[in-house]
Parts: sequence; structure tokens; C-alpha cells
Amino acid sequence: MATPYVDLRDNDEIYYVVEERGVELERVKCSSIDDVLYFLFSDITHDTASSHAATHGKPGTEFRRLMFQEQLRLLELASKEWRLKRELEIEEVLRKAPYNDGIT
Repeated sequence: MATPYVDLRDNDEIYYVVEERGVELERVKCSSIDDVLYFLFSDITHDTASSHAATHGKPGTEFRRLMFQEQLRLLELASKEWRLKRELEIEEVLRKAPYNDGIT
């Protein structure tokens, strides 16, 4: 399992870092604490939404559809801006890899 953490530098730079077994998988420079919180909550809500979709999925419906809906719902509880930001990211994912369950 990858582990996220926040790297605060002496020069006031803030990074959101994801590491697994000592290997850095992702490092994102953040312009504010709000950015860091968005990345943390995005990861947390993704994991929660994934579990939700795994237990509440319907046959014939793609897993990601329910997962994305639940993640957006959870993010909006914290911040409408975070929901909007994640919606844009999901749209980009779906442009590259659309749903394949035939539901529009």
C-alpha cells in the first residue's frame, strides 16, 4: 500500500508525496495548505468510495461509475470547490478511458 505524506521544506515549499516501499511514486508541489488538504481528502474519499462501490455495485454497471459518484458526494461534504476540481479530473480520466457499461 502506498503511503501519502506532506513534505514541508525550510524554504516554505509544501509537497504532497506518495511513497511505497521507499520508492516515491508521486510528488506534487502545493501552493497552499488547501491544496495539500485537497490531495489528502481526494485519496481518503477515493478509498472510501472504492469500498462503497465494491459493496453496493449493481450487475452491469461499471465499478468506476458508482465509485466516482460516491467520491464526489463525499468531497462536496468538505468543499464544493474540491468536488468541482475532482469532477474535472474525472472528466479527463473518462475522456481517455470511457465507461464501458453501455449506460449514458
